[in-house]
Formats: sequence, C-alpha cells, structure tokens
Amino acid sequence: MGGNVFNATDKIKREDIEPTLGKFYQQLGTIFPKASKYFKDIKPLGSVGKKEYSGDIDLAMGERSLIQVEDWDLDRSKIVELYRKHKQRARSSTNRQLIKRAVLDTIADKIEESNTDIGVDKKSSATGTLFFVFPQYNPQGKQANIGVQIDINFGNLDWLSFAYYSANYSGNVKGLHRTQLMLALFSNLGYTFSHNYGVKDKETQKIVAKSPSKAIDLLTKSYNIKFTSEILEDYFKLIEFMRNNFKEDVLNSILDRFIKILDSTRADIPEDLQPYWIDNQERLGLKGKFLPDDSKLTMYKV
Repeated sequence: MGGNVFNATDKIKREDIEPTLGKFYQQLGTIFPKASKYFKDIKPLGSVGKKEYSGDIDLAMGERSLIQVEDWDLDRSKIVELYRKHKQRARSSTNRQLIKRAVLDTIADKIEESNTDIGVDKKSSATGTLFFVFPQYNPQGKQANIGVQIDINFGNLDWLSFAYYSANYSGNVKGLHRTQLMLALFSNLGYTFSHNYGVKDKETQKIVAKSPSKAIDLLTKSYNIKFTSEILEDYFKLIEFMRNNFKEDVLNSILDRFIKILDSTRADIPEDLQPYWIDNQERLGLKGKFLPDDSKLTMYKV
C-alpha cells in the first residue's frame, strides 16, 4: 500500500466502491478490450469494503494476466527497449521482475495516451504495482467532484491476499500495523518481507518464500515457535502471541524494529505500544514527525 500519490483524491464510502470500480473497469476495458477477461479475477485487498470509509482501494491481479501481451495490445519492441533500459540500472532484480516492470510501464504509457478519466502513476512498477486515480461514483451512477486512488498489485493472488490481509480493528490500529509488524518479524531474522513477491534473504537476495505456507513455516522454524495464519492475520493476536512466547531480548529486538519502521510511516503508534515508544524514544532516535495530529504522542515530536 504505497500511500496516496495523487492530490485530487479522498477517502471513499463503502457503498461507492462497487459502482466506482464498475466504471473504472469499463473505461479500462475500452483501452484494453481483449484484456477485460482478466478483470473478473481481480480481488480486493486489505480493508477494502470492511470499513465505512477506505482511504484508497487496493486490488490484486494475477501476474499471469500479463503473459500474453497481445491481450493488452502492447508493442513488443517497446517492452524490449524498456527491459534493456531497466536492466542497465538493475542491482538485484531478476530478469522476470524486469520484464514484468517493462510490461507494466508499457501498460501505463498506453493508459496515459488514452482519452479516459483514468490517471496513472508507474513509480512502483518495479515492485509490481500501478497507482491509478479515478473519479468516485455513487450507487446511482452520479460522478463526484473528487477521485479515489486505486492500486493494482500484480502478482500471486494467494500471496497478495496474505500479505495485505487486514482484520477489523478498533482504536488506532490499522491493517498496515499488522503488515509492518510482519516486516519486523522477518527483518529480525535477516529477511525482507515484500507485499508483492514474498520473503527475500537480505544477504543472498534470493526469494526464500513465495507462498503463505512457506512464509509461516520459515517463521516457525526460525523462531522455534508454532505460527499459524490465524495469528499472523491479526495485529492484536500476533502481538499477544509474541509477548507470551518470545524471550524478552528477542521481543524487544522486534519491537525496536517495528517502532522505528512506524516512525518513518504516516501512521500512529498502536496504543498498546505507546509506553514502549516513550520509554525508548531517545535510545532509538524516534522523531515522531509523521504522527497524525490527534496522536497522544504529538507532545513528544522532535
């Protein structure tokens, strides 16, 4: 969830999501008529449709839909040209990732050239995501004077659903808190947790887990504690599990990483961890400059 990258957007009501996406797919289909067959398999991610309002709309689309570039009416020579360009600058990306990025960039260029209401930003195409802005529509089909950000993540649908999963939370906890805690769990072991492609070894840059089951097995074997998808899908269940099963030094190491990640993220600190944040602010060099205005920690901003 790359955050809002457009200015003319706002949160969207739950009842407006379906009609807005209907219009979005309709216009997308006018640009890529042969690719519209893939749209029916698009899945919502995270908290989309679970809350009264959503800040943006996160979607998952199987990367297999990109294999037949003819379905997207793309210029193969342009894809090859972009691939070679990205290859020259790539440090750790695989050929498959570079080809995927070239395809997404070409799709984005085609959308930019179209006469539709769809705006597109391809700055995260390297991770397999395209950001869109599109007008909001209500169930009666009336267009609003504001847009909504729609992010389509191209990858393995099972992994994307697992990585972006969001339970219904109370208080100031959001879905991103669970995913960032997951990131801290893997980072503490020397791995990078990616929403889009799986778990990567930081040293070798090799992807070591592409599926939810393999990621869960990796945590279980590494920490020698039995993790389950039910635990990992919920922030409160996961943090309680960690407190009940981890030794203090391991727990604190993970919490340090988690708190430092959140300190550079436009999100509040979960209320249950705010005392830990205060106690360790100086040691961890926490600034709090991205805290929301209504956070209880704003008085500690540096």
